Amino acid sequence: MEDKKAAIRQEVWRRLASSPGVIPPFPGQGRAAERLRALPEYKEATTIMVPPDKAQQQVRVNALMDGKRLIAASPGLRQGFFLLSRNFLRPKDWARACRSSGLSRFGRPLPLEELGRVDLMATGAVAVGLNGGRVGKGSGYFDLEYMILRELGAVKESTPVVALVDDLQVFDEVPMEDKDVAVDVIITPTRTIRIRERPRRPEGIPWDRLPERVIRRVKPLWQLFRKGSHL
Repeated sequence: MEDKKAAIRQEVWRRLASSPGVIPPFPGQGRAAERLRALPEYKEATTIMVPPDKAQQQVRVNALMDGKRLIAASPGLRQGFFLLSRNFLRPKDWARACRSSGLSRFGRPLPLEELGRVDLMATGAVAVGLNGGRVGKGSGYFDLEYMILRELGAVKESTPVVALVDDLQVFDEVPMEDKDVAVDVIITPTRTIRIRERPRRPEGIPWDRLPERVIRRVKPLWQLFRKGSHL
């Protein structure tokens, strides 16, 4: 299955003339971000979580503009999660704060016990399928972020997950494994697609599948491990 995912990644990076190994930015990402703002689930959300990929920069800025409580994971989850809010950020700093390089400078470290409920997760992808599948860049960090939130009770099975991608990144179907986080909605610059029957998502952290080096390197995992969440 990983070979099939790798082939899809290479195809998308070729289609978008993107550097390999990244969640690719795309020309209409600003329009996709605006379409997200029209989504009822977004309008109703108080807290949203968005990964720090460049392709989702406008999503994060919009969240601040719209008064959302914005949570973003640090690159590689090495420093855990950060909170961004217009309550303590000046408008002139929003764009810089929403870059991955600005999280630790402008954001506030968010202890796991203060995460609270996450009402919506918005993410990029290398590819998505009409079956609800999502193919990331291969690092697995978005799936891990979801698992951590699920372990903490910050998200549940019904929490909406939205993928924002280019039309060229949408496939009829992409491979899915039980560790993969399926999406409810796909938003492109031209379409909003609701998945009719998506697969169920991971219910927590699969401790028995995680190497110790990964647990030690990812701050939230290490904190949970030391508290005995793996027992």
